[in-house]
Amino acid sequence: MFQSLTEKEFTYATLQNKRLARIAAIQKRLQTTQSQVLYNFHPYLGYMGHPGAYPWGKKAEPFNEYGMLSMAKHPYPYKKGNNEFVIAVVGGSVAEIFANTTEKFLEQYLREKFGFDKKLVLINLATGGYKQPQQLFHVQYALLAGFEFDAVLNIDGFNDLALANDNINNQINPIFPSGFHIGLMSKTQMTNQLDFQTTKHLYAHYSLYETELSVLSFTQRFPFKYSIFFNLLGELWTKRSLIKIKQAEYKLTFETQKTMSNEFRGPLFQNKNGNPYEVVANIWQQASEMLYGICQANRLIYIHVLQPNQYVEGSKPLSDKEKKVAIDPNSSWGIAAREGYVDLISKGKQLSKEGIPFYD
Repeated sequence: MFQSLTEKEFTYATLQNKRLARIAAIQKRLQTTQSQVLYNFHPYLGYMGHPGAYPWGKKAEPFNEYGMLSMAKHPYPYKKGNNEFVIAVVGGSVAEIFANTTEKFLEQYLREKFGFDKKLVLINLATGGYKQPQQLFHVQYALLAGFEFDAVLNIDGFNDLALANDNINNQINPIFPSGFHIGLMSKTQMTNQLDFQTTKHLYAHYSLYETELSVLSFTQRFPFKYSIFFNLLGELWTKRSLIKIKQAEYKLTFETQKTMSNEFRGPLFQNKNGNPYEVVANIWQQASEMLYGICQANRLIYIHVLQPNQYVEGSKPLSDKEKKVAIDPNSSWGIAAREGYVDLISKGKQLSKEGIPFYD
C-alpha cells in the first residue's frame, strides 16, 4: 500500500533521513533572519537576481554578482578569448534555461553539422519573467558595462504576450516590468503598502510550513516513527504541502500586482486599440527592431526566435503525461497564448520582411 501510494520503497532509515532533512529546511525557512529575497529592483532593467540567491536550488549555482545565473560560471562582464564565439542570450526563463543547459550540446552540433571550429560561449542575460523592452535594455546595458560578444540570440514571445497582457488587465503600463514579478517586491519598498490582502496571503503561505512542520515533528517521535501508517502520513502530507505551498506562492505573487502602489505602475495606459494582444505584439516588434539596430551598429549578429508554447494549436504533439503536467484549461496565460500568438506570428513575418533574422 505504501509503495502504491507514494511510488517509493518503504525503508525506515531512508524515510527518517528525508523527514529530518525536510524538518531542518522548514525550520531554517521559518527561523532565519537572513533575506530570502530572490530578486532585487534594478535601475535599468526593472529587476535582477539577488546576488548569492539560488534560483534553481542549493545544488545549482547562485545568481552571480551581476545578478544573472551562469551555470558555467562565466565571468561577468565577459571578455572574449582567442578562438571563442560568444553569444549573449536574452529573454525570459526559457532563454535562461537554454543559455545554462545547451552550451556544450550546441557547440558539438555546430561542429558536426557545419564544421564550426571555435569554442562556443553562451552568456546568459535572461531572467524569469523578462519581457520587452527588458531584452532591449539589457543588451544596451551589457555593451556599456564592457561585455564582449559576437551575437545576440533573443528567445522570447510568451512573456511579452501573457505578462504584458496581465499588466494591462491590472492597470500597469505594458512597457513596465511584469507586475506578477515585481508586485511583492514593491511592497518591501513602501512601508505603508503591506495591505490586508498581502498580509493574509503571506500568513496563509507560512501557515502551510508550520502545519507541515507539526505533522512531521509528531511523526518523528517514538513510537510513531516506526509506524508504517505515520510514515505514510508524513510522506503524503509533505507531497500535498509542497503543492499547496506552490499554489500559495503563485496566488501571493498574482494578487500583489493588484494592490501595487501607483509609483510602480507607470503612466496611465489607455488601450485605444481595443485588442490588447495587438498592443503588446506591437511593443514586442518595435523592441526587436531596435535590438536589431543596436546589433547592426555594433557589428553583432542578431537572431530572434519566437518561443514555442504548448497552448498554441499545432505546436507539437503532446503525450498524456505532458498534458497532465503542462496543460491547465483555466490558465489565464494559456488563454493568452491561444488567443494572442497569432499576433506574434503576424508581427514576426513583418520582421522577416524587414530583413531581420526572425524564426518562428
